Amino acid sequence: MNSIHRVGVTIAGFATVATVAGAFGVRSYVAAKDSAAQATAQTLAVAEPTVGPTASLVPQTIYVNPLPTPPVTRVVQTAPPARRPRIHVVVPGSRDGEGGADH
Repeated sequence: MNSIHRVGVTIAGFATVATVAGAFGVRSYVAAKDSAAQATAQTLAVAEPTVGPTASLVPQTIYVNPLPTPPVTRVVQTAPPARRPRIHVVVPGSRDGEGGADH
């Protein structure tokens, strides 16, 4: 694609994002104004509440069973101790009669 096309696609993408974001912003602004107007109207329409005795509720006691204790695991037989690793070194040597041996 040509570089001028890339610039055009980038600008179009930014314009699309700005348009969608603007639409959401205007929509939320209008919704906030409507809800504020409704709240004000409801506040003016509501009469003073009458103060009367409040009913007290009887407290309830709720019993919860405790968690059961986990079972005890006893180790009867232990594993044998680990052996030390054995390292076998193989050194190539010369064969008899083929030189290089200093005996």
